[in-house]
Amino acid sequence: MKYARIFTISIREQLAYLPAMFVRNLFFIVLFFIFYSLWTAIYQSRTTLEGFTIVQMIWYLTFAESIELARSGVMTQIQDEVKDGTVVYGLVRPFSYIIFKISRAMGESIIRCLPVFGIGFVFAYMSVGPLDGYLTALPFGLLLLIGGLLLNVLWQVNIGLLSFWFEEIGPFFWILTKLVFIMGGLFFPIDLYPGWLAGIVRYLPFAFSAYWPAKTLVQFNHGVFLTGLQGLLIYATLLFSCSAALFTIARKRVHVQGG
Repeated sequence: MKYARIFTISIREQLAYLPAMFVRNLFFIVLFFIFYSLWTAIYQSRTTLEGFTIVQMIWYLTFAESIELARSGVMTQIQDEVKDGTVVYGLVRPFSYIIFKISRAMGESIIRCLPVFGIGFVFAYMSVGPLDGYLTALPFGLLLLIGGLLLNVLWQVNIGLLSFWFEEIGPFFWILTKLVFIMGGLFFPIDLYPGWLAGIVRYLPFAFSAYWPAKTLVQFNHGVFLTGLQGLLIYATLLFSCSAALFTIARKRVHVQGG
């Protein structure tokens, strides 16, 4: 399948930059120790916090950050193509422009995830020790982690397509990232919110980008996994449909100027 080939080509291209990605993500070590110090202080007088031990909390941060820091550059790529007019070449090629961008971005995101995942694994293990049930939860959590990467890609594709209407799409991306920070459970589990708020936020699309994959890995049970999987499928379908509709409308606005 051509899109699978595009995906594998993207992975091979990104593997060439893997050492540089490790260096670029070393700042995650600083972030890790900031939160490690914070949670250590909080857990001095308790053993659990809303059902999470300090071991689970540190590992949760590792998994959630792996998804967030693996964002691809697809949004900027689409914006640049719209600005310089090269997007028109994507309209005449024998494949879907949207699926092409998603396939390339997923290959990029998966490889970008590896350095953060690896760095986080080493420092979480060194700081708080192994996570109980890790090997059992890993295949289920990795599936949701890939789903979280897909949601991030779809969000970026939709924002990138707004370039057909807006000169600068950075503010839309800024709003999205802040929503993921606050409502996606990026830095700490949504369970720590007041009950009424957590009941709403955990079912918003932002939570399925970070919270549900990370929670599946640190507090695995089949109910958590199935809820996360169902939400990912629903929101991925909605976001893909939205991007397809945006592109259908946007391509009517394309005007080729010059030679």
